[in-house]
Amino acid sequence: MAGMSGTVFMLAMLGVAAPGASVAAPAFDRSAWQADHVALKRALEQDYAHLAWAASPQSGVDLPALDAEAQRALAEARTDTQARQALHTFLAGFQDGHLSLLDPLEQASDTASPTAVDPRTLGASAGCAALGVADEGRHDFSLPLETLAGYHPLNDDADPVLRAGILSLPDGHTVGLLRLHEFDALRYPGLCHALWPQLRHADSTDDMRGTLARGWVAVIAASLRRFQQDGVDAVLVDVGDNPGGDDSGDTLTRLFTPQPVASAVLQVSQSPAGKPYLDEQYERLDDALRNHRPNAAARRLLTTERQAFQASRRATALPACDLSWAWRVQHDWNGPTCRRLVPAGTSGGPLPSPAVDTLDDFLIAHRLDWSQDLREHWGAWKGPVYVLTNAKTASSAEMFAARMQDNHIARIVGTHSGGYGCGFMSAQAMPELPHSHLRLRVPNCVRLRADGSDEVAGIRPDLPVAPRRGEGARARAQRLVDTLIGDIALH
Repeated sequence: MAGMSGTVFMLAMLGVAAPGASVAAPAFDRSAWQADHVALKRALEQDYAHLAWAASPQSGVDLPALDAEAQRALAEARTDTQARQALHTFLAGFQDGHLSLLDPLEQASDTASPTAVDPRTLGASAGCAALGVADEGRHDFSLPLETLAGYHPLNDDADPVLRAGILSLPDGHTVGLLRLHEFDALRYPGLCHALWPQLRHADSTDDMRGTLARGWVAVIAASLRRFQQDGVDAVLVDVGDNPGGDDSGDTLTRLFTPQPVASAVLQVSQSPAGKPYLDEQYERLDDALRNHRPNAAARRLLTTERQAFQASRRATALPACDLSWAWRVQHDWNGPTCRRLVPAGTSGGPLPSPAVDTLDDFLIAHRLDWSQDLREHWGAWKGPVYVLTNAKTASSAEMFAARMQDNHIARIVGTHSGGYGCGFMSAQAMPELPHSHLRLRVPNCVRLRADGSDEVAGIRPDLPVAPRRGEGARARAQRLVDTLIGDIALH
């Protein structure tokens, strides 16, 4: 062959690129991306706990229109990047912060996992890091409330993430300010350092985390008791920018009222995605019945809840209703349409109720109601409460705001929350799309509001304080305080 060396000719015959030659990218396969779109919808039909809500007019989402737009975008796509964006845009239209597509995983290697470090053998800084305590940067109020005239810090020596103070208002009222950066004790490094002498003598890392969680609640309760002692007129809890965390978004509400608190009705997907959580709770209840000698009252409660979880476990193995209609029509959320969900107790445990409060055995009571280990701090504050939210208030922080609003403990002030709702009650292998190998992060639980709606819709403020054009953060903080002044005067 003229102009081609023998070596290059041989490489070409073998299908190997010559040195310096460019390798052609795989051809764009539209039909494969369209098949991924179909597979994505099938995975949502099976596992996505909020699909029936998203398919209802109450959600504000138009799934048939979203699906049609995704199909159009895929039909017009010319590259893998454009097709991938079409699928991402499709999921973004659900307005669910927990729902997303993640990049493919690399192939597993044979590298062995490193040996775990025992945090108890380390100093405070390294030990807290090994325990999983993270310092994520800024920990100020979501609005600069502490810069306003009349603000006095309450606990300058405490973890800055647990910042609290008292704001004296121009009309003579006072407001206790409490900042909750996240609903997870592992996000409070200053507290971990302060408790390290106690933590390092724990029996296990689980005990360390439990001690840290109890210490976190105790600090919050101490601030509330200080507000009560100082006679402040109301408490403002700032959960703006709070990304969520764990179930403390429910249990912590008990600190802000002496009255019983109703947890949200919890449901999980009627599919293998929902079953691990149902199994876990069933086994905990069964263990309490078999091994902890409950009295007659406790046995009745445990037996009833165990039967309920057993029924839900069985339901996950039964044929579920067909939700493929969601891509064609909308059905009213409150109508008879199947939601492909099964009962899973409440957001505060299988059975948070006054009946559990009378049980003497703490272990049994805690199996039914997770807030029992906070019981010494219930009702630390007994006055008016406001909760500050914004568009970055998400997940467990929304659970906190919803429980406070639905139980008439607090009035919500600020802006509409992020709309994450319930995310994951159990870990589950992510469905993988067959062509792109993108992984689907799909929520498997639902928390219902007092009006029966899905919490994924987000929390609407009772007292809206929205940003204004050209307004600085400090000016908006003052406007929020002025809103509180007017509401406190009315109530």
